[in-house]
Amino acid sequence: MKLLLTSCLFLLTFVSFSQTIERTLVEGTIFVPAGDSADQVSVYNVSSQKGTVTDAEGNFTLAVAANDRVLISALQFQSFTVVVDEGVVAAKQMRIYMNPAINQLEEVVVRPYDLSGNINVDVNRVDVYASPNWDLSYETLEYEYEFTEDRQTSIKGNVAEDALNNGGLKNGFNFISVLGVIANAIVGKKEKDPYVETPNYSTIVRALQQRFSAQYYADTFGIPIEKVDDFIYFAQENAVTPEMLKEENEIELLATLFQQSEVYKERIRVE
Repeated sequence: MKLLLTSCLFLLTFVSFSQTIERTLVEGTIFVPAGDSADQVSVYNVSSQKGTVTDAEGNFTLAVAANDRVLISALQFQSFTVVVDEGVVAAKQMRIYMNPAINQLEEVVVRPYDLSGNINVDVNRVDVYASPNWDLSYETLEYEYEFTEDRQTSIKGNVAEDALNNGGLKNGFNFISVLGVIANAIVGKKEKDPYVETPNYSTIVRALQQRFSAQYYADTFGIPIEKVDDFIYFAQENAVTPEMLKEENEIELLATLFQQSEVYKERIRVE
């Protein structure tokens, strides 16, 4: 009994400590090559599940602690992760210099190389253009295509939009009402095939970012534009499955995103 009580007290102490990590607000700047824009670059602290975007000059502020992992994603560059060290925390600044790279890298993880918060990273440039009819299913993303982040891809021109709009949005119909009818008709009667692959966290997040633009999440689900990446991680952790990323399950995916958006908006209102 004493051993059990001691173990419980230790566990509670550990959980409390994990939830009270002290983070320092740092001033950051992202420098991009001449001709590129440093505006609206997503800076997301994966460890704290908090994020922000840069202003027109590439400036941002973010609360971090040593060993936090900060995901940087921009429209025109490959995404990469910065591991925060004591130098960044002590200097209270993070200067990230993005240099064009030649070779495609599956994942880029960098650490500051000095005690002043300076970070150099070589990343691939991403061509920005209207997306073709790619298969954005989990299996394709994981095993066939090698995507880098393209936040401008939207669902325009696909079957889901035709089914959902059907003159609805243009004529003032309620998008969510139409979505609810279709979701009840299709999702409620659909039996999922068993899925045996182990979900890949980053692949699902990448697929959600690739399929819909940040503006689409804001306009359709009412998510604040600066919270879109946070919402994507939230939805992935709580509800979105690889099966939903299949093209034929897009209505189910949209219904799930809507349900999660309601939960998420209530959560940020409480916070």
